[in-house]
Amino acid sequence: MELDAKDDGVENSIVVGAEVDISSAYDCAVCLQPCNQPVKLPCGHVFCYLCVKGATQQSKRCAMCRQEIPVNFLDNPQLVAETLSTVAFEDKYQWFYEGRNGWWQYDDRTSLEIEAAYKKGDTECEVLIAGFLYVIDFQRNLQTRRCDPHRKRHIKRDLVTIPKKGIAGIRQPADTVVTTTDPDSCSSSSDEE
Repeated sequence: MELDAKDDGVENSIVVGAEVDISSAYDCAVCLQPCNQPVKLPCGHVFCYLCVKGATQQSKRCAMCRQEIPVNFLDNPQLVAETLSTVAFEDKYQWFYEGRNGWWQYDDRTSLEIEAAYKKGDTECEVLIAGFLYVIDFQRNLQTRRCDPHRKRHIKRDLVTIPKKGIAGIRQPADTVVTTTDPDSCSSSSDEE
């Protein structure tokens, strides 16, 4: 599946692997978009991982049925899609943020937003992550929480193949293969959704 991102300044340069199609089968009741990294709560409801993370930090309850979310759920979430997939930009780069002892890759949706702003030449952009607005500063390579400017992380744009802790807070087990679609090996048909 190829995403047409002309309006965002990324001109047909993003190709997404087939695994992402699994998440489009679910719509998230929190962000009202197709699920990004869909996870199933013990109550059976499915949301984006980052939406569950935001809800857990706010109320510790399912947004649909109000059942309590276990304290350790975020450490070992039940993924709906077993493989982690990632977008690859035309030059095989991806966006990362710094964590303790390593780098985390941004989720696909956030990466697309950041890449679009970067390609347009913006000096900064705002993204919504787990219920918080963050400012991405391309000149200083920093992510800063809008409501708490003292909470900062370094960011970088690097090859998608670099070692990473995981994607957007979901740890990557040592034996997990993160699939990346090579734009050169895909057809340019945009009929599939």
